[in-house]
Amino acid sequence: MEDSYDWLKTGRVIVVDGYCPPLYPKLRFSAERLVRIIEKLKGNVVRMQPIGYYAYYPTEHFPTHPELGERDILQEVIDLCRPRGIRIIPYIPVGHGFLPYDFEKGPYVNWAARDKWGRKIRGGWHLGYFQYFALCLNSPYREAIRSIVREIVENYDIDGIYFDGPYQPTPRWLNGPCYCNYCKESFGGEIPDFSRGEDWSSAEVFEYYKWVFDEVMLGTLKDLIGIVKKYKDIPILFNNSLWLNPRVAMWWGSKICEVADGFLFEASETPLYKMLMILLGRSTGKYIWSYVGSYTVGIPRHLRSEYGYACKWLSTPVNCEELMADCYTVIASGGSPIFWSANRFYYTAESDMEYLRAPFKFLKKYHDILKEMRPVKFIGLLISGKTADWYLKSSNENPYRYYYQGGFEVLKEAGYQVTPIYDSKLSLEEIKDYSILFLPNVACMSEEEAEIIQKYVVQGGNLLATHETSRYDERGNPYDEPILSKILGFDLERKNIEEYTNLHLKIVSEHPAVGDFEKGELLPQDHQVLRIKAREREVLAVTYRIGFEEEIGPAIIAGSHGAGSVIYIASGLEAAYLATRFYSTRRLFMSIVDFLSKGSAPYRLNAPPGVVANLMESSDGMLLQVLNYNGTKYKEVFCREWYVPVFDIGIEIKVPRDSTIKGIKLLLSNKDSEFEYDEGRVRLRIERIDLYEAIYVKLS
Repeated sequence: MEDSYDWLKTGRVIVVDGYCPPLYPKLRFSAERLVRIIEKLKGNVVRMQPIGYYAYYPTEHFPTHPELGERDILQEVIDLCRPRGIRIIPYIPVGHGFLPYDFEKGPYVNWAARDKWGRKIRGGWHLGYFQYFALCLNSPYREAIRSIVREIVENYDIDGIYFDGPYQPTPRWLNGPCYCNYCKESFGGEIPDFSRGEDWSSAEVFEYYKWVFDEVMLGTLKDLIGIVKKYKDIPILFNNSLWLNPRVAMWWGSKICEVADGFLFEASETPLYKMLMILLGRSTGKYIWSYVGSYTVGIPRHLRSEYGYACKWLSTPVNCEELMADCYTVIASGGSPIFWSANRFYYTAESDMEYLRAPFKFLKKYHDILKEMRPVKFIGLLISGKTADWYLKSSNENPYRYYYQGGFEVLKEAGYQVTPIYDSKLSLEEIKDYSILFLPNVACMSEEEAEIIQKYVVQGGNLLATHETSRYDERGNPYDEPILSKILGFDLERKNIEEYTNLHLKIVSEHPAVGDFEKGELLPQDHQVLRIKAREREVLAVTYRIGFEEEIGPAIIAGSHGAGSVIYIASGLEAAYLATRFYSTRRLFMSIVDFLSKGSAPYRLNAPPGVVANLMESSDGMLLQVLNYNGTKYKEVFCREWYVPVFDIGIEIKVPRDSTIKGIKLLLSNKDSEFEYDEGRVRLRIERIDLYEAIYVKLS
């Protein structure tokens, strides 16, 4: 990351949204009022929207708001923000639907994506005002958006650009694909017929997806980035909501990450999933934004209209502890919170801002500490884009997500330091300092990746792998045996996965990797298993069918390879944890981690399972950020959650032996902490944590 963009690392970003009041449908916008709100919220960056359903600045390339007149909303905001030290990043939608489906006036109607019969492709209802038509990036729209970007960057004093997109209709996105003449010309022939599904063995289908992702979408973004960089050296961010989307190929997100300076991770179902995705984004070396107070909060489920899914409380404040917890989750993960949106406070009392001000004041006060922090390496959790794409080819959803998400959540709730690694960043240099490499059902793996992992284990790295890890090559073609089978220590007894009701793990060995579980003890097992034969490995547990009194092969095996230790689990036990959160499953993973790491975890928490932490470090110190998620937590729909404080939390942090501790400070509480030091570890106790605390260990 370039030092000139460091302000993005701890930006306090406020959205001014152009898709809702006071900008749409009637233009009742006052820059003075919005800037006053931003100041009261303690924001220092505004994401301003000059383009929405209409343009809010004078342009010949986009329909302007009917009430705009001689006004230039973007310039009005710039004029008031600049003297106050507030940075401005314009929002520019790229391929984002913007006009009603029944709109028929040129030239904009010629921008529409078309189905096989030449009809405009219907888009969604977005925020519920109308159903829009989808746009095509191969149409004259592409030149229009180029011109819009050029005039905004060239004519306005801005600090960055944010692209919402680029989006192009495909068989799995925006009700596509597009069959317009512009697409046929760009593709070099007829667009494949996807009406009967996708035949991934077809070269035509593969070429279509390569074209639509690499040439159309990625090509459009590269084009726009080139225009921006020609005029200004400013950061470029984009909406990366398609990355890891269960219906869209992951390799698209991997490639697009490489060309921009940063991106937005839009929304998540749980706080820990948000942490996972922000940390994964950081692993790409990019600046990460993540929404707080998201517009997706509070979606009504009782409405009967086809657009009932759209959130319609766009001008209602989200102001409660949930908002604070959301902010602190983003901060603890190393991202910048971006609040949607200042519009929420436009029509309400300005006193309704307390819950956002607190974390933003914290960010401002400790900017110099936070911007230098990077995650401490202990457990590296590999996430495989190739595996996600392989699952996607046979399903409209992507069950692979539950393995890496479950793996992350079980380890975080067990109190461990976990850092996700995207497979495009896999190298021996990247993983060599991790005590444990965790492969949660990394089914697709190239020979080159397998060689990197083998070297890691031979040199003393410890490996935990589950289920179908390494059974297939990078294109999803099966190996005769998993390519890591020599390291993992098994042969396949049967090729197909088997699924049963009421499976359990039966402990059959007294081994430190199973902790204090006794021989014969039964634990819940995932319903899907691979039947394997252990090869010179100790069997720690078998899969057992209660009721049938039948053992169906090894479930957990342990051994070594070179200087490293290896544990293999034949099921996706981590995915089952995500669905059940069985305490026994968490205990088992704790025993496995303590065995593989020889008890060298970089921190320990003596707190309820709802308390999680993330440890970061810099050249000047270490920062353990502790989050309290105890309270009423709805895992899928956040809506006015309540939290209860936790008390008397014991904390232990491992520090470098060659360092001197200059002191420990509780940053949020703004007070020094007493501590004890013994053999490379500091121990302290915190009397109370409400939502968050940051423990800064100052080193020299």
